[in-house]
Amino acid sequence: MKSNFAFLVIFSLLLVVNLSYARKYMGDYWKNMMNGQPMPEAIKDLLVQDPQESDAAAVKDHFIRDFDIRPNIILYHTHDMSRKQKQHAMAKKIEELQEPGRHG
Repeated sequence: MKSNFAFLVIFSLLLVVNLSYARKYMGDYWKNMMNGQPMPEAIKDLLVQDPQESDAAAVKDHFIRDFDIRPNIILYHTHDMSRKQKQHAMAKKIEELQEPGRHG
């Protein structure tokens, strides 16, 4: 039991230590593989950056504000009944329940 606990502690420490070796700058791999060429802006926009490291001016708003707001008939419930149809259906159910010979 003690060996399992010791293994768990050592493994946990290794996981925490391993996190400290992560790259600080996301473009390091690009520069190493592309022989010093700068990273294109289109690719830079795709990278997820740490919000603490990024400048407020450099943060882009990726929310699309010009989306289509026209109503779509497919989204509405077409099986809804009108008030008269509901009243008629309810009255019919009540009549069926009030039939004297029916045991339900």
